[in-house]
Amino acid sequence: MASTELGTRLKQFRQAQQLTQTALADQLHVSRQTISSWETGRNQPDIATITQLATLYAVPVDDLLQGTTAVPVTKAVAHPSAILLVVLFGILLVERLTQFSTFPGLYWIDFLILLLIGLMCNLGIARRHPNVWTNRIHWIGMTMFAALSLISGSINAFNMGFGLMTTCQFSGLVVVIALARKCWQSRFIKIRQR
Repeated sequence: MASTELGTRLKQFRQAQQLTQTALADQLHVSRQTISSWETGRNQPDIATITQLATLYAVPVDDLLQGTTAVPVTKAVAHPSAILLVVLFGILLVERLTQFSTFPGLYWIDFLILLLIGLMCNLGIARRHPNVWTNRIHWIGMTMFAALSLISGSINAFNMGFGLMTTCQFSGLVVVIALARKCWQSRFIKIRQR
């Protein structure tokens, strides 16, 4: 493998993520000149750094080393989960402010709103420091939110009233659909990689 081919792929992946050499260097805790030397083929990153790059770009290490798949042309505008969390946060907040309910029902909605805020914070951390644990925490938190919303809405926990009960059921159902979609996509990707 020629180092210029690796350097070209590293540059393509960096540009596809819309990162500057300086921004990538900050995330990897190296200098900008180090990134430049990798991309021009003067030097090569070690295997630990290649693993970090693959995690950052969300691609297998083989794609960086061998160039077996096409480099993504553009970066997605926003993570679908981020958009979903913001929309759910807005819905729950509006319902919290406009619906009459018992105090325990309102406290329950407050808890769900705080759970969403925690998930948004975790997603922000995952974007800056991508790793397996932040991703797992995100999907476990989404599953907990879906289960808690569906169960509390279905049994009308805390006598929260029809409006909040329906909102909980709707929110839980939307997250279940998003989780099922994500599961289906990851299964499809694993089948394609075989």
